[in-house]
Amino acid sequence: MTAVTPLVQHSATSAGEFTIRDVIEGQTAGFLIVAADDWGWWTALLGGDSIVPTTGIQQTVADGLMRAGFLARRGHRYQLTHTGHDVGKNRGFVRVAVRGWEPTFRQVSTNAHEEYISAATDPGAVALGCSDIARRRPEFFAAIGQAIATGTPGCTIDLGCADAGRVTALATLAPRERFLGVDIETGVIADATAATAARGLSDRITLLAGSVQPEPELPAWLGAVDREAVTTAMSFFLLHQLASDGGGIESVLRGWMEWFPNLRRLVIGDGYLVEAPIWNQQPWFSPTYEIYHALTGVQLWSRQAYESAFAELGWTIARRMEDHTMLVTTILERE
Repeated sequence: MTAVTPLVQHSATSAGEFTIRDVIEGQTAGFLIVAADDWGWWTALLGGDSIVPTTGIQQTVADGLMRAGFLARRGHRYQLTHTGHDVGKNRGFVRVAVRGWEPTFRQVSTNAHEEYISAATDPGAVALGCSDIARRRPEFFAAIGQAIATGTPGCTIDLGCADAGRVTALATLAPRERFLGVDIETGVIADATAATAARGLSDRITLLAGSVQPEPELPAWLGAVDREAVTTAMSFFLLHQLASDGGGIESVLRGWMEWFPNLRRLVIGDGYLVEAPIWNQQPWFSPTYEIYHALTGVQLWSRQAYESAFAELGWTIARRMEDHTMLVTTILERE
């Protein structure tokens, strides 16, 4: 009998090399993770409950998550595995990559001759992912809330507030503080305003639509704000883009300091540039973050660049909190 030569030769791959299986399974798992989040499964599972699929679609998703290693089946119920616990906590990042940034990546194949492409995102998915830190790292928010609640009450503004998830979380931690949120996405602000009202927080949280990029002319929304009352300014996952468009980190921060002359605290959460020749040598979200911004022409900044700008403007690092190495939240203070 003549031996049959297989069409595909299988060989061991070098460390860090992706396979076709990794690509396909990763994409499939990403879609299932987001669907489970839309159904509230991760919230229930992280709260210690198990889930029971009740339809054919739910059963298919649950079985897929089990085969991916995120869920374990106990009879007709499903529980988290250790890996699933990490997935559930970081589902906001998965949502950004799978839904939030997908419209931008989709443009790549039809723009081969361009230097860059314009960002085309799903604003709601990006907003939810960007506010994910409020539910994913409660210890970070406990530290921020404690800093805000210490001393004389003032007003805290979230510049680029997304769906207001952060200010809503902080309002419970600093009950004497007032909060402002500003975001360029009008629809996101409208939805967040309705949600804030439904929670009975409209008397303490005000949300406004507009750009937070410092320009020669003051933005219109700033006219509705008591600028001298703002003592804490926050920004998460936005400063790198504003700095890329607006002359660097120091230039943007100086603009905010001019807007709010009585600032005594900054809270900056952002992704730092962490490069490596092979993707698995970077933090897990870093390759997607790096490639997305390279495609759209937005510069990313190193830890040294951020901290040099902070020091140049007279800000002292009170606390620095790392999340997956590249995602850093820094509480800064000055006299």
